[in-house]
Amino acid sequence: MLIFLLFFPLVTGGLVFVLREQESRNRMLLFTALLHSACVFSFWKFTPAVSLNGFLGLDALGLLVLSVISILFLMVSFYLMGYFKGESDISHRIFITFLLFFLSFMTLVTLSRHFGLLLIGIEATTLCSVPLINFVKTRQSIEATWKFLTICLVGIALALLGTYFLAVSGIDNVQSLFIDKLLDHAKELSLPWLKMSVIFLLIGCGTKMGLAPMHTWLPDAHSQAPSPVSALLSGCLLNCAFLSILRVGQVCHAAGQTQFFSSMFILLGIISLGVAYVFILGQEDYKRLFAYSSVEHMGILAIGIGLGGIGIYGALLHMINNAFTKGIAFLVTGNLYKQYHSKKASEVRGVLRSYPITGIFLLAAFLAVSAVPPFGTFISELMILYAAVAGHHYWVVFFYSLFLALIFMGIADIVLKMTNSYESPARGPQGCPMNATVSQPPKESLSMVLPILFLIVLVLILGVYIPPFLDDILQKAAGLLGGGR
Repeated sequence: MLIFLLFFPLVTGGLVFVLREQESRNRMLLFTALLHSACVFSFWKFTPAVSLNGFLGLDALGLLVLSVISILFLMVSFYLMGYFKGESDISHRIFITFLLFFLSFMTLVTLSRHFGLLLIGIEATTLCSVPLINFVKTRQSIEATWKFLTICLVGIALALLGTYFLAVSGIDNVQSLFIDKLLDHAKELSLPWLKMSVIFLLIGCGTKMGLAPMHTWLPDAHSQAPSPVSALLSGCLLNCAFLSILRVGQVCHAAGQTQFFSSMFILLGIISLGVAYVFILGQEDYKRLFAYSSVEHMGILAIGIGLGGIGIYGALLHMINNAFTKGIAFLVTGNLYKQYHSKKASEVRGVLRSYPITGIFLLAAFLAVSAVPPFGTFISELMILYAAVAGHHYWVVFFYSLFLALIFMGIADIVLKMTNSYESPARGPQGCPMNATVSQPPKESLSMVLPILFLIVLVLILGVYIPPFLDDILQKAAGLLGGGR
């Protein structure tokens, strides 16, 4: 079943490339996403067997990330049915092909039980992202694509060096890069080589995860990519990199080096919050605004894992909440761009009056991103704060609370101006495009509304109720890293 899940998107991606009709490609994309989701959710009841001589397997951590990827990819696939209308046919062939390849290699990352294969998956997701980011083929998108490719390849090179050091750390006894074997013999690893490995893997994979100061590719790529791609980059790709770091954390925990790993992760998390605030303040591009919010939330994940205990549980829950929240945020930006034809916040005004559904969704995205109750992000961020207080990390409590409050005010200042009715030089009285009227604004496509609504409902549910099956898998996943409620 794991082999099928891995290779099926590759096969359908190849079929999409040879199909002539755009409608057939759209259906193939949606069919693949639906089947992928059905397979993934069967894994919650029936644990799949290990495949390819132990190279492929699924534990609690992998299942969590894979489920998030599958849900968000399905929502994006449905959203694209409306987003594609009026776009170039040739571009869609390449776009959908690489979108399905992207799904396949993200699946590989979650299923990998070997550090070498995991690194191949991370690298493949980078290469598949290139034609997705450069979909519009403007000067800015080409620049953002090359920046993404260059920085991420440097990160992968550092991660490769870290993987080499990890192999050297067990050359006298383990002689393997299989995750399970490394965990079983973690106490026998050479600590100096293991620590070198952790440093390089943390920097290398942290680059792909978007942790500051290695985050510089992220705002450009997110702002220039189509909004559905930005949703996948922020909600799926960053989580794949996060999972690769958690694999390193598993080895460190098993080797008794949790403190060494945690201290670096907490520091990178605090730096990410500070950097996010600096660039969110007065941000003009609303897509870059949510991109820097991704840097912020990756920092929150790092802090939660670094704190340990309930902080790990909170970080894993926040990973889910943030992925769906970023899906909401970036899909809303897709609606905004379709309606206003601009990414400048100053040129988007009166959204609530001109496009009420999108306006409500934009407010919901703002509240969810800012962790305002009853959204699930509030619960997970509160758990991480509790872990800091319980662990007497008062300096973390101070900076964590301070930056979150400042970021909330920075985002509120921008988003609330976009939703309210202010006159704009390039817009009508209620912010409508000049060729539209206030009484009859362009209709909001149903396929571009329902996926956002579904994600909002999910994040709201997680804010008031964590289902027992989800709590159980979160407990198991946190236990792999030495944490839990």
